[in-house]
Amino acid sequence: MAAVLPDQDTLARIHKGLRMVTVPFPHLSGLVAASRVSVDERVPTVGVFASGRMVANPAFIARLKDNELVFVLAHEMLHLALRTHDRARGSDHVQFNYAHDYIINDMLRAELGFQHIPAGGLDMPGASDKSAEQILLEMRKNAAQMQSKTRVFDGESITLRRLFQPGGDSHGAGDDAGDVLGNSLEKQLFPHEVAEQGAQAEAMKELAAKALSLAKAMGAMKGMRGLGAGTESQTVNALRGLYRTPWEVALQRWLESVAPGERTFTRPSRRGEACVDGVLPGRRREGWMLNIVLDTSASMGDELSRALGAIADFCDAVGVDQVRLLQCDTAVTADDCIDPAQLAHFQISGYGGSDLSPAMTHFADDPAVRAAIVITDGDIDYPRDAPPFQVLWVLPQGSGGAFNPSYGRVVRMSH
Repeated sequence: MAAVLPDQDTLARIHKGLRMVTVPFPHLSGLVAASRVSVDERVPTVGVFASGRMVANPAFIARLKDNELVFVLAHEMLHLALRTHDRARGSDHVQFNYAHDYIINDMLRAELGFQHIPAGGLDMPGASDKSAEQILLEMRKNAAQMQSKTRVFDGESITLRRLFQPGGDSHGAGDDAGDVLGNSLEKQLFPHEVAEQGAQAEAMKELAAKALSLAKAMGAMKGMRGLGAGTESQTVNALRGLYRTPWEVALQRWLESVAPGERTFTRPSRRGEACVDGVLPGRRREGWMLNIVLDTSASMGDELSRALGAIADFCDAVGVDQVRLLQCDTAVTADDCIDPAQLAHFQISGYGGSDLSPAMTHFADDPAVRAAIVITDGDIDYPRDAPPFQVLWVLPQGSGGAFNPSYGRVVRMSH
């Protein structure tokens, strides 16, 4: 049987539209050039894989006017630039997809001059002034009142309560709700190219980082030439979490490694250690609590806010919905549970001595604590025996040169 040729007219129109995307968004040129397009009726509208492959339903593309097509294509390229695929790990995939959709569409509305989001896309005025984390919290808190769609494009109107109904992975919106498509689907649709997917995804990450650098350079050196100043600053704002210094990369990887996944009897819960007749399995959770110990000794005053701000930036990417903060100098002075968004503005008090043993012991006595970040300058006393949870020591730049604990991982902040 002869192979069926793709819709060449649709393909040519998409490639023309992608070239038009680079006019208002020249910093996306590298991503556009590296992307690959497939016309495929197996997807309901349009979507993009981390490898840079974009798939588009020909009937959906045919319904779009030329300016609407540019909007939709720019939307998909911004998913690659924002690294939505990576940042959604540990969170509900569709929910994070929707949060970035709101941000992207609000940015594009201003830059491309649309009063309404085309193709029935998700709409949240003012979303570009917020982080994905803030939007996720707002979506969860107001799920019963907020209007959304069953799909990011061409969806039917629903309330977010349906999107967040119990069962996991936002089944209320349908399995084809998102346009940020996963690796398993790409392998299913394109089985002959599985070997290349990983390398292609890594190449797209590098291009995304270059897109951020170019966006910043345009804003600083060219006065936002060819772009509205407000929109370009929004673009850079939204991309602010894309480039990471080495210590931030290490922080993100550690957070992703300790984020709880679906648990089974093969990985027994620590809560069941007291049971002598059996083992208890863990539970799948939609969100999780991040535990932090703050060294509030006097020498730490200038660095705590920076470290907490960096941690806050990652919380949405790994599904953290609550943070537990222990403040400690020579005793535990505070034990607070807060929303991740509050980290960046959290007020620290105390600044006395330097012994974190009480805080570490406090967490060790709680079987729910499986991992904790300890922010300290290293000039401390601490338990010499490893606690029953994973530890990440975060030290400010230039401090704790001789700090070499026998357990945990040490990450040193850099500028």
